[in-house]
Amino acid sequence: MLGLLTAIFAAGCASFTTYGDGILKGRVLVLWDRQDEFIYIKGSNPVSFRPSFFKGRDNIVPETMYTDGGSVPQIFWGIPGLSPWALGPAYIIHDWIFLVHRCDLPAPSEVKAITFDQSAQILAEVGKSLVDAGLIKDNKLEEIVWAVRTKYALSLWERPPTPKECETPVVTTAARKRLGLRQSQTIVDFVIPRPRR
Repeated sequence: MLGLLTAIFAAGCASFTTYGDGILKGRVLVLWDRQDEFIYIKGSNPVSFRPSFFKGRDNIVPETMYTDGGSVPQIFWGIPGLSPWALGPAYIIHDWIFLVHRCDLPAPSEVKAITFDQSAQILAEVGKSLVDAGLIKDNKLEEIVWAVRTKYALSLWERPPTPKECETPVVTTAARKRLGLRQSQTIVDFVIPRPRR
């Protein structure tokens, strides 16, 4: 454990890549489902990201899905910048890329062709967009990008999913009533870019 902590903090000491400038826009709407489990809801102005290296006209636009935000081990949650929602929109985009890859979900061809290394680059570019917009006060982007490039993360990318991991939440009006959900139970609601004051 001490070795992992040392590696995480050492990763923040040196920048190992140059992040491109992608285009991040839209709204991130997240509902609490149960402890440490949330549902990203694709609304009328969904979050979308166009990585700097995309050649065609495709954007990454997540569909409604289950998410835990960033899969940050709980032992690190108390460190500023390493909570599961510190880079919320970046984690939503990254989760969607993993789902498309692992569950063979329908998506534009450029999105389906994203490699493991590109998935980390995309998380970095979304994170950079959030930092550049002044939305991040505890910048741990280097550490987070390091973590999503580890052999452990690669093993998750390559492992076949369970049926539960590929489930799609149903968030209809009837489902909201049945579960007792109301719009007021929205926990996280980002609009990117922020309205100017």
